[in-house]
Amino acid sequence: MSGAVRVPPVLPPGAALAAACVGLFDGVADTVFFIKDAEGRYTSVNTTLVARTGRAEKCELLGRTAEDVFPGPLGRRIAAQDRTVLREARPVAGVLELHLYPDGGEGWCLTWKQPLSDGNGQASGLVGISRDLGPGAGEPDDMPGLARTLDYIRESIDSPLRLDELAEMAGLSRYQLDQRLRVLFGVTAGQYVVRARIDHACTLLRAGEEAISGVALACGYGDQAAFTRQFRKSVGLTPSDYQKRHRPA
Repeated sequence: MSGAVRVPPVLPPGAALAAACVGLFDGVADTVFFIKDAEGRYTSVNTTLVARTGRAEKCELLGRTAEDVFPGPLGRRIAAQDRTVLREARPVAGVLELHLYPDGGEGWCLTWKQPLSDGNGQASGLVGISRDLGPGAGEPDDMPGLARTLDYIRESIDSPLRLDELAEMAGLSRYQLDQRLRVLFGVTAGQYVVRARIDHACTLLRAGEEAISGVALACGYGDQAAFTRQFRKSVGLTPSDYQKRHRPA
């Protein structure tokens, strides 16, 4: 009928939210946005990811895993990261990664991934973004060493992490390491380590499967009292109160 108003389809709440997020990120050229299912397959992507993978349409990515989309080691690394997020329901926060582009170029980005819960403590999928680093992020030659150091912090979160040793691992001075992390995350190296420990503690406490003393040890605190003080300072709750608040009804 001439002049008829087109009524958009009514989407279920989850689909409506996904569509809104994709629409929002379609306009952000330096950020990749994606949602994946419990098998790590893309269910929603923005146009930036389509362009980065050399595809023409979003439908060419949907239903595929990272290994299907990205060539060689990059695809295997992303898929392994997805499996860890889904299996452990553990978020990824600010992972420094080198991405390859269809034209043969490469660039560094920061990646965040968050598991989506099915309401029973299991991950039903994940949502994530990868943001390109601008020219002021630091010297490109510093990035591989810095990426290895940040990976080491996440993988060794239950161990002593001495800042001088971390700086040496990155091939930087303590001052340079602080400067790089201030630019990337807005915190010093020491603050970054504390935040990584507390983030991991929050994940373990939400799972509710470990005693507070065990969580403290798993996050690099040999003294439960010291862990409780730092957690309350960072989160505003004691570990016990935080765990109770996130306990399933």
